[in-house]
Amino acid sequence: MLTYKELYVEGVLSFCISKLWVLENPDTDGACENKTLVPNGCFNIAFINGKGVLATFGDRVIVLNKGIYFCGQATYSVPIEIMPGTKLNMIQVFPWTASMFIDCEMSLCTNNVIPFKEINSGFEYEAGKINRNDEYEVLSFLHDQFSNFIFKNRHTLLLHDSCSIIMKNSGIDSIKDLCLRLSCSSRHLEKIFLKYIGLSPKEFSIIIKLRKAIDEIAYPPSSINNSLTSLALDNNFYDQSHFNNIFKTIVKTPPGKFKPSKFILAFKKKT
Repeated sequence: MLTYKELYVEGVLSFCISKLWVLENPDTDGACENKTLVPNGCFNIAFINGKGVLATFGDRVIVLNKGIYFCGQATYSVPIEIMPGTKLNMIQVFPWTASMFIDCEMSLCTNNVIPFKEINSGFEYEAGKINRNDEYEVLSFLHDQFSNFIFKNRHTLLLHDSCSIIMKNSGIDSIKDLCLRLSCSSRHLEKIFLKYIGLSPKEFSIIIKLRKAIDEIAYPPSSINNSLTSLALDNNFYDQSHFNNIFKTIVKTPPGKFKPSKFILAFKKKT
């Protein structure tokens, strides 16, 4: 049976890393486990052990054998097939973190998974020395060494501030207003988003907005009207039709037929 758990970092590391999430199909003689990942605006560093994973991006199926991989931004849901006896330790990093330790165009990584040695060979080499199957050893490695591989470039603060505003507000309606608040041009923000995140600010905002709505479907607040119309309007979609279209485009199923059990979703946030 597939298991899922989350571990968190502390201190200065929390600026870069959201959490470590662990997915395991422990039955070595059992069947493959199929789940779907929903975009959430973050990157992941995947430590895969065992027989491996199949990830489907549209018409492409990527075979991920044992190893360390960099998972770029996704613009739509990604079905994954987890082989028996396979464990994934996934380091979820914030959208601005890629600017701190990866020197390549993130637009090339969007809807893609890449061997980590092609992204940062030094990190891949050091991480290869630990027991990558043990999530607590991975967590210890992050606390001990992750800061050795990161640096803040001249765009990191702008990326952090812009992404933080979008995430705090669960998406925004006006990129122009965001740029006025940040004292930068829309063209400049678009350029650094495409380079370091792999999405436009508008695409990123839509994903963040939609993910909040998905979390409310999975964990419906008991104190409010949770109809699809209310859900759409409460999350700043123009109307239910707009919400339905965005949902179906990204999640690949209408919101009325969305079944959380078929997806890998974060645990309900503590209030």
